[in-house]
Amino acid sequence: MAHDEARQLEVVHRPGDPLAPPLHIQVGDEVAITLYGSAAYGWTSVEVVTGPLAVIAAETTDGTVRATVRAVGVGEAELRSASSFRGDRFGPQTRLWRLLVHVEPA
Repeated sequence: MAHDEARQLEVVHRPGDPLAPPLHIQVGDEVAITLYGSAAYGWTSVEVVTGPLAVIAAETTDGTVRATVRAVGVGEAELRSASSFRGDRFGPQTRLWRLLVHVEPA
């Protein structure tokens, strides 16, 4: 089966949401990620920890992070971001968001 068009998938995470299950995509596909935060409890930029993904766009507004990644090869990848309370360095614990991505041939 040919993969004629790259797909764009969307991943949204709000405070209190469970982590998403692993995502299965194909080379060339893009994933638009939105991690909702607040001015007091904001996310760091989404980063590719390992694997064949490339961040092609990113922005942060009032603690909410948006990023778009593209699958550039075959393999397993991991995306991460962390959210910390900005008002007090001894405040609530840092939260970790991560997403495992399996990239298959197009």
